[in-house]
Amino acid sequence: MCPHGFWGGVFGWFMDRRNARAHDFALRRLDVQNADCILEIGFGTGRLLRKIAKAAPSVRVGGIDPSELMLQKAQRRTRKFRKQGRAELKLGNASALPWPDGFFDKAAALHCFHFWGDPAHDIAEVRRVLKPGGLLLLILRAHKKKGPRWLPNPISRSGQEIIATFQLLSNSGFSGVRIEGKAGSSPVLTARKTA
Repeated sequence: MCPHGFWGGVFGWFMDRRNARAHDFALRRLDVQNADCILEIGFGTGRLLRKIAKAAPSVRVGGIDPSELMLQKAQRRTRKFRKQGRAELKLGNASALPWPDGFFDKAAALHCFHFWGDPAHDIAEVRRVLKPGGLLLLILRAHKKKGPRWLPNPISRSGQEIIATFQLLSNSGFSGVRIEGKAGSSPVLTARKTA
C-alpha cells in the first residue's frame, strides 16, 4: 500500500511494466485536451502523469500518493512539467484531497481503489474536486473471487467489487456510470459528476 526502501523501488519498476496497458487505456479514455486539469489518485512512479502532461502543451496535472518513495520518483519523472507550473504532486490519499471544490476536469484512479478504507467518503471527496460534468475513470484490480481480507476497502473484499462500485458511483452524485470492459485483465468504470 505504501512502497518504501529498496524493495519499494523494485515494486514501482514492476508495477510500471505490469500497468502499461492500463496507462495506455487511461490516456486514450481521458481524451486529454489543452485546457484540461487532470487528477491522478495513487500515481505511483508518475508514469501516467507524465504521459498526460506530454499529451497537450498546456494541460495541467495534479496527483496524490501515500508513498514518499513514489512521490520522489514521480517528482523526478515530472520535473520538467513542475518547473513549467503544469504539475502539482502531493503526499496523501483520496480521503483528503488538498485542492478546492471543482478544481479538476477529470480524475483517474488506477489499481488503487482497493486501498481506499472508506470508499463512500473517498468517492465523495473525488466528486468534490471535480467540476460539474467532470469525468472519473476507475481501473479496478482484477479479483477472481473475493478480494483478500487484508484489503482496507470492504467493497473490494466483498466479491462484488464491480457491481458494488457501480452502485456506489450511481448513489454518490455521478451519472452515466459505465462498465467499459477491461484494460488488460482490469475492469474499467467511468462516470460523470452531475451538476
